[in-house]
Amino acid sequence: MRSARTILWSGTIIGVCFAIGACGLFETRKPTEPQTPTEGCRPLTTSPTLAVIPNIQDFYGRVGSATCYSSMVDTSFAFHPDPTDSSLAPAGTYIAWNDSVETRVNGNIANRQDFISVGLTDTGGAIISPDQRTELRFYDYLVRISLSGSPDTLRYTGTADITFYRGGDGQWRMTDWVDHRGAVSDSTWGLLRGDNRF
Repeated sequence: MRSARTILWSGTIIGVCFAIGACGLFETRKPTEPQTPTEGCRPLTTSPTLAVIPNIQDFYGRVGSATCYSSMVDTSFAFHPDPTDSSLAPAGTYIAWNDSVETRVNGNIANRQDFISVGLTDTGGAIISPDQRTELRFYDYLVRISLSGSPDTLRYTGTADITFYRGGDGQWRMTDWVDHRGAVSDSTWGLLRGDNRF
């Protein structure tokens, strides 16, 4: 009698454990994309640090926000990868990287990602032109992204020297982005861009 009760309890416990496992209770969840901020694209007339940088963090690589990102890229824009990235990439990857390439690559990333998080941290200091229409600022960045069909979240880190210009319409836009590898072994944002130039 005692062994029958033990078998019954053991069977019940095993059944419950299988049922819990079958429901996916202990499976890891794929991260979901953060909601697009309700305030929308910030006006570019304020300043690079109050408008352009927060807009990049909130809207880069997101399908519904392509217009906001493209509005921050000046027609004179140029992207310069880290020299190591450039040497490792297939020939022509970074050639003639202008405003239209930048906005197209942003769209390609937006269409491939299930989740993206962008963080830019000002490392201090700025070079401002005498007429106060051009600013060169320095940032550390962290981009986390999960691409469609992939269970992994990838990390891209490094530093960026970003030049902003205030046009005749009073709006600040990016004119130049110089990418650098950081101190850790993560890939750079330049590699993410290069992998999505198609």
